[in-house]
Amino acid sequence: MTKKVAIFTLGCRVNSYESATLADSARSSGYEVVDWGEQADIAIVNSCALTVLAEAKTRQAVRIFARNNPDASIAITGCYAQTSPLDLLKLENVKWVIGNSLKARTIDIINANPPLDFPHIFVDKTITASREILNCDTPLSDRMNLKIQDGCDNACSYCIIPRARGLPRSRNFDEIIADAENLVLRGVREIIITGINISKFSSNDKTLADLTDALNSIKDLLRIRIGSIEPPDFGVEALLERIADSSHKLCPHLHISSQSLSDNVLSAMRRKYTTTDFFKMLEKIYNRAPNISVGTDIICGHPYETDEDFKLTQERLLNSGMSYAHVFTYSPRPKTLAFTMPQVPVEIRKARANELRKDASKLHSNFIKKNSHKPIQVLLENEICEGTYLAYTDNYIQTEIEIGQRNLKNRLALVEITSQSSDDRAKAKFLELQ
Repeated sequence: MTKKVAIFTLGCRVNSYESATLADSARSSGYEVVDWGEQADIAIVNSCALTVLAEAKTRQAVRIFARNNPDASIAITGCYAQTSPLDLLKLENVKWVIGNSLKARTIDIINANPPLDFPHIFVDKTITASREILNCDTPLSDRMNLKIQDGCDNACSYCIIPRARGLPRSRNFDEIIADAENLVLRGVREIIITGINISKFSSNDKTLADLTDALNSIKDLLRIRIGSIEPPDFGVEALLERIADSSHKLCPHLHISSQSLSDNVLSAMRRKYTTTDFFKMLEKIYNRAPNISVGTDIICGHPYETDEDFKLTQERLLNSGMSYAHVFTYSPRPKTLAFTMPQVPVEIRKARANELRKDASKLHSNFIKKNSHKPIQVLLENEICEGTYLAYTDNYIQTEIEIGQRNLKNRLALVEITSQSSDDRAKAKFLELQ
């Protein structure tokens, strides 16, 4: 009887891509990959260690699976397994703890090391490049992440990622394109370029812009979207040139991680830019692409953030013209420099984050209004009920469109945004298929 494998993913887009490669690896080894929540013989939990909460969610996922599948065996891989493998040894049914250094070999390790009464530990402290290829023909969803790079050397005071992921390294250019072609053959129509720090991407003397050009030539790929990039300006002009080209598939959407809009906090975070750098980059983007969507990340309550620092971030965010912000409450992370700094009281951290989320919602509402009552392109994705679809505009507004026709998934359509629903989703009127 074919054994069943279920995979649970926590954390970032890179983990999502890596879970997709693990699923392909499992299928190639003869396993049946089932959805998380179904009965399975083996579970693979692809963990996150960005925050203490992420680690807690990893342990919770393991406990729930073990309770529902008492005879199954569990492998934990990912950042938590890399940074704190000993934390995971006593969890029920855990038989393999596999760090990021060996994640790509997870299925091989499971096959070669039968479950014992105690877990096998496979963690190499030196994290180097691994070969991760998508190689099956199982259909996939319409949008998928494509990992192009791993690792980071920024050494931000609050972040454990360099310890968990190692130094920056880019994937082979030809392997990336081969993966992209595989994704498109399996039904993917929008690719999101992702990595731990894609601003550091360089492969075979090719740049990020060169990569978008190579992806642009893939038949049946309809859209290319850039994941998160880091300031300061690392050559954004080349990307803007392609965004401005109506024949290019690169979407008018950039996500730039600012983390704070106060220089005092950026200094405490050990970020390698100032707010002046950030806003000069933003000005350059808007001058070249006025209707582009630009989003950001903000951490509230980092050590040394005063009320004045927070108010400055709040004021600058509201006046930035950005279309959205992902707001996080700072979480003290052991094994980081910020963990040793004087901490802002947790109730203040949470209050600031809640306040800034309301401001971020205002930004998004303003952006939806700015894009209303004019034709805009969407990629039809999930059919949520008969003839009604969820879709994203090219500049990253999620919309709901009633068309009245079935089976239009993965088609481009022209719509007109008419209103905003209560959950930050826009409603749109269907105009025509493209």
